[in-house]
Amino acid sequence: MTNNTHCPGFEANKTLSEVKVKCPDCGHQWEVFSDEIEKSAKCPSCGTAVDPKAAAVK
Repeated sequence: MTNNTHCPGFEANKTLSEVKVKCPDCGHQWEVFSDEIEKSAKCPSCGTAVDPKAAAVK
């Protein structure tokens, strides 16, 4: 049985994009969602606090 319903948060999240971020300390790259670009992030490799907006890979 198939229906076209989506999870409750689908509409709010379908406009998100991925932003690549590079840690200024260890150089590790990872992705955050565009709605998290204004928040502080922690490098998954070394644990350094990173500002995703300043560390975005262009």
